Amino acid sequence: MQKDTPAIRVKQYPMSPEGKKGLASVIEHLLKENILEPCMFPDNTPILAIKKDEGKFRLVQDLREINKRAIARHPVVPNPYSLLSKIPREHTWFTVIDLKDAFWACHLAEECRDWFAFEWEHPDRGRKQQLRWTRLPQGYTESPNIFGQALETLLVPKTKFSPKEGVQILQYVDDLLISGETEKEVKDVSIQLLNFFGEKGLKVSQIKLQFVETEVTYFGHIIGKGSKRLSPARISGIVSISPPKTKRDIRKLLGLFGYCKHWIDKYTQGVKFLYDKLIDQEPMNWTKSDEKQLQDLKEKLSSAPVLSLPDLKKEFDLFVNTEEGIAYGVLTQEWGGY
Repeated sequence: MQKDTPAIRVKQYPMSPEGKKGLASVIEHLLKENILEPCMFPDNTPILAIKKDEGKFRLVQDLREINKRAIARHPVVPNPYSLLSKIPREHTWFTVIDLKDAFWACHLAEECRDWFAFEWEHPDRGRKQQLRWTRLPQGYTESPNIFGQALETLLVPKTKFSPKEGVQILQYVDDLLISGETEKEVKDVSIQLLNFFGEKGLKVSQIKLQFVETEVTYFGHIIGKGSKRLSPARISGIVSISPPKTKRDIRKLLGLFGYCKHWIDKYTQGVKFLYDKLIDQEPMNWTKSDEKQLQDLKEKLSSAPVLSLPDLKKEFDLFVNTEEGIAYGVLTQEWGGY
């Protein structure tokens, strides 16, 4: 935290009786597991009860005021595009492991715990108390960076965990992809890694586990032999978005399209009108022309092609061009004589 930061006191938001009852069992479990503990401290930020699809409730803490005052470390989280390009084209079998409540595997130092205090009122007993996290909390801006580095340290080859030669493990925070040429070697390493996580106290989401398959979904991409394509869920999620009403909506839209830019022909030219909206000092005005250009982008995304994974052992050719004040390039590689 920044030096001389005064106490951060944000009043607890009103919570419905249903939300309180839904969180009661969650909080009791976290207290029993010593992931939460009672405290008395000037700092306090509110919590929310978020209802999940299956009807249960998830505990979410609004840490925005804490995040504003946090001293950000240099991010070392890998770039998803660079990460996926490391998958060898000849790999045909894959496993995807999603760690469950991964941040809670990292203990918080005693002197840091009070920053994450919150108020809790039991729905039946009516007792109010302050609780704090003893583990790395979800919603804290530095949690992904801290956990990702901690897990990467565990997975350094030939130290704590050593996979079979020829099998590759990619890690993005708490999501891991195992790939190899044969079903047996991927299965063996997958079991080895799952057992290793169990020994270290890390839990794996059984629902999200994709175990030894020829096609898996990773980062919203469907990965198969020598190829990657956008998942239908990611495409439909973007195509169904309503027209933006504010500049904040435009930034969100650019982020979503930017994640899929490799699949959009002439992406830079296609999103120029959105960037122009951000530069314009006037209040945002969404026109029929803007709507048509947005629909064009969505149509290109709906018909997105399957892309080949690069062969890192071969040479690349970079073609660049300028058009209407826009510079863009295409990175290519010979494949099959073309």
